[in-house]
Amino acid sequence: MCIMAAKRKDKNVRQKVSKAIVKSTAKTSIGKTSNVLENAQLSMIKDFAIIKKDYDITEENLNLNAVLHKMSEILEFYLKLIQQILQPEEFHALYEGNAFDDIYKVKLFDLYKRLIIAHRELLKAVVMNDDKNSASAISFVHEEIKSVKPLMLDIINKMQQSWKTESGKDVRGPKQYFG
Repeated sequence: MCIMAAKRKDKNVRQKVSKAIVKSTAKTSIGKTSNVLENAQLSMIKDFAIIKKDYDITEENLNLNAVLHKMSEILEFYLKLIQQILQPEEFHALYEGNAFDDIYKVKLFDLYKRLIIAHRELLKAVVMNDDKNSASAISFVHEEIKSVKPLMLDIINKMQQSWKTESGKDVRGPKQYFG
């Protein structure tokens, strides 16, 4: 009789634990994931709390794909800024491009390559669509973005400064180009 009581008690404990797990993994409300998902992601990604803050990840979009997409947006913004300097197509970019000499533009192209590699890493993670590759890509790209932020700030400051000072170069050229 003691054995039967112990088995029943063990079964009750297992059921309570099982219900608690199911309850904690269930959606807490529409669009909100539980702490179990967040803890699983925290274990895969170093500095996940910092990443949540840096990329404006809310509880409603707390998943690896949301982080991948936010990082992609930032990389695309950085890439567009550099493209405007290296290959200006609009008047403002033509004018701002004069603030950068050829040596600086070579450095910008090297930075552009780094950002393209990071962006392609994100694309691979999206296509593979598994947590391990996504976590690895997020960690790699986060480090890249952190390391290029000061460089991007310097670039933006140079672009802004070009409007405050005379560059000495006439962007209109000898034929007074304005389209």
